[in-house]
This record gives sequence, C-alpha cells and structure tokens, in this order.
Amino acid sequence: MSEMPTAAPLLQVRHLGRRFALPRAGLWQPADPLQALTDVSFTLQAGKSLGVVGESGSGKSTLARLVMALDTPTEGQVLFKGVDVHQTHGQALRQLRRGFQMVFQDPYGSLDPRQKVLAIVTEPIQTLLKSADGRSELRDRAAQALNEVGLKTADLDKYPHEFSGGQRQRIAIARALITRPALIVADEPVSALDVSVQAQVLNLMMDLQERYSLSYLLVSHDLAVVNLMCDDVLVLQSGRVIEHSPAQLIFQHPEHPYTRKLLAAIPGQPTPSSEEASP
Repeated sequence: MSEMPTAAPLLQVRHLGRRFALPRAGLWQPADPLQALTDVSFTLQAGKSLGVVGESGSGKSTLARLVMALDTPTEGQVLFKGVDVHQTHGQALRQLRRGFQMVFQDPYGSLDPRQKVLAIVTEPIQTLLKSADGRSELRDRAAQALNEVGLKTADLDKYPHEFSGGQRQRIAIARALITRPALIVADEPVSALDVSVQAQVLNLMMDLQERYSLSYLLVSHDLAVVNLMCDDVLVLQSGRVIEHSPAQLIFQHPEHPYTRKLLAAIPGQPTPSSEEASP
C-alpha cells in the first residue's frame, strides 16, 4: 500500500544568501560587497512561531524582506508551501502573497497618511475586486478585521493621524489579516510603542494566532518578546546562523557566547552558569 504524500512545510528557507554592492572606495579601488546573509536555512511549520534575534546589522530585516519577496536573494531559496517565491511572478505571486503578509516596525511610517483606514486595510486585496458588489463585500471584511483587533467599524472612515501608536499598529495587523494569511512576518512589531502598549499588542497577536492557527516569523532584538511569543529561536550574528533551537533550550541552556551575551541584556534574566552554557 502506497504512502500518502507528506504536505510541504509552511515555510522553508534553504541556504539563503544576500550580498550588496557598495560604492567604489576610489577610482582604482572597487569596494568589497557587503555580505548581509550567508547560508541561512530553517523550517517553520504551520501554527508555529520562529523568533529571529540578533544585534543591529545582524541581517534580521534583510531576512524578513527576502521571505516576503521584497528583495531578491543572491543565492538560496524561500519556499512557501513548497513554492519558490523568488521563481514566481506576476499574478501567480500576487495570489501566493495572500498567504503571507507583513507587519512593519513603525506604525507611523507604514500607514499612508493620505488614505483612510478602509483603503489602508483593504490594500492587499484591492486588485482582486471587479464589481461594486465586491467593494461592498470588501468593506464588510475590513470592518470584521478591525473588530478582530479591537477597533470599531466607524474607524474605517478615519485617517491614521486620528489614532495613537498602538491603535495604528492594530490597523497594520488588521491589514495583514484581511487576506486570511497562514504566515505573518512581523519586523520589530512593538519596538516603536510605549511599554504599556506593547503588552496589549503582543497579547492581541497571540490571541489571533490561537484563533486562526497563524504562524509568525518574528524579527526582534528584544529576547523577552521572543521568549513570550515563539516556539523556536534563530540567532543571527553578522548574517550567519550561530544557534537555532527550541526557545526553552535557548533561554535555559544557550550554547553560543553571543547568545549568552544577548540573554544577559534582558533585565531580570539570570545569567547561565558556565556549566549550563557549555555545549
């Protein structure tokens, strides 16, 4: 009896690399390219969360942009449900994008101040509408998305400047939810918010994950946030993966000195002993 085919993981990143050309140092001195990512590989299963951590310049945001197909890798693959996003183009890529959306760091810069919330939230699927009936249905979906993030239907007719930072990030999350994605890439989603508001937004994200079986690729320099949100942790240093383990192991028994350094920066986090930290 033949075995049933196994479904592809939600997200697979295989040997991903990205180099950036730099300006020439002089007429006869071409600059060496900047290697932002080198041989990065991981798998993210449906309904799970992976935290990507590291200092500024470690390659976290570059990785997020490559996963979202907002940039092109120098080498390697990004597979979403088995489909290489960087070998998919046009309408096929637009349809594939409905399955993965992004929440950016700055809730002030990521929302167009000239647009009302209705246009902002429905932007990911505007190109799929063909009729007036479709636009009416879209408003209903936008209202539902706002309600799911704790905002009101009446907010659809307001502009971003009428909201607080936390409310703007809720609007950004509603925009990501509108296509019913399986994966949300969140690049420092709470770092620009007040501490009192951060917990509210993180709790919202966890509630939505449980409700819709969402997967998160969470980019953050804040390991306390990652510890709260993520099943697994990937540690980047200078564009390379130096540690990749379940979150519990990372926080209790970090193997790499760089990981221990990051953990030591968390207020109230006990420093692992040399015995605990040894491989």
